[in-house]
Amino acid sequence: MKLALQSTLIKAIQEAMHETAMAFFYTDIGLQDGPALTMEESQPHLTHRADVTAIVSFQGPIAGGVHLSAPSHAAIALAATFAGEPIESFDTTAQDALGELTNILAGALKSRISDNIDLTPPRIVYGTDPQDRPTILSEKSTRCYFMTTHGPLYVEVFHDEVTV
Repeated sequence: MKLALQSTLIKAIQEAMHETAMAFFYTDIGLQDGPALTMEESQPHLTHRADVTAIVSFQGPIAGGVHLSAPSHAAIALAATFAGEPIESFDTTAQDALGELTNILAGALKSRISDNIDLTPPRIVYGTDPQDRPTILSEKSTRCYFMTTHGPLYVEVFHDEVTV
């Protein structure tokens, strides 16, 4: 079951990235798939360098959340492309755009995992210091890395036991 869930989550993340809002400006950001990594409870959770993380949590048959994380320059470029306007810093417009992207992505993942999942509004966390990083509700996670013309980003689904 564990291997099947991990494969399902990797496939769901990659499909959601390609079929949601990212697809609307795929050529603008040059989205390319990178490696995928799964973490079990027995492994320490590795927090990779990312200046900005947008988080949408969920509850239901699977509890956890979705992270969209990137260095600030990549997050700003991604937000500017999504907003359709120039953005120079990670201002309110950038925060809203990255939050909405994460919300759309979480919704796409929800439809692939279980319609009985409730999503929270997105929130933004800043900082590269481990103390500034979001608290992970569970050490079980699946993370997919992507490269864009503006820099790297990753999408992570962290979760508790699955009852689907």
